[in-house]
Amino acid sequence: MNIRSSFCLAVTLLAAGVAAAKEIVRIPAPDGVLPVVITEMTLGNSGNAYSDYDRLAYALERVSKERKWPLKVSAEKVASNAPNYLTELRISLQRVRQEVPGEFLYRAWTSLTIDGKDHDLGIVSYRYNYRMGENMDDVMDKSFLGGAKATAEKIEPLLFPDLNAKKK
Repeated sequence: MNIRSSFCLAVTLLAAGVAAAKEIVRIPAPDGVLPVVITEMTLGNSGNAYSDYDRLAYALERVSKERKWPLKVSAEKVASNAPNYLTELRISLQRVRQEVPGEFLYRAWTSLTIDGKDHDLGIVSYRYNYRMGENMDDVMDKSFLGGAKATAEKIEPLLFPDLNAKKK
């Protein structure tokens, strides 16, 4: 295949991809609800009764109550049938891992959509140093709670500017 036919093939495929692309249709979230869509690593088994999704969903609900958010957090796993909301928080989790002995690292790519406008918050991370002999379920819960608090610090100024002004 020569350069000209390769170029024509590339242009044809690009045009077909653009023609087939659909615009994302976003719907309003239910009143008083902040939809949170969580993507987690599903490879392997963590060996726990709770998944990373369960831990993060619980931690986000706890943080929203502590900070007295005017919206209730409604977490769901990413799926093909999950609607795209005008206002939503999307979190793509990496596995919590131990990089150095005695320290666990929570990392998640986070983005916030407010009224259809995307805000890329980048990677939110939190380090938890555990005590010798501490229960590993407690260690994981504290790691996810710290990650949820770090996420809240990033989204509050954008999502709840009035609530953020009251704290100052």
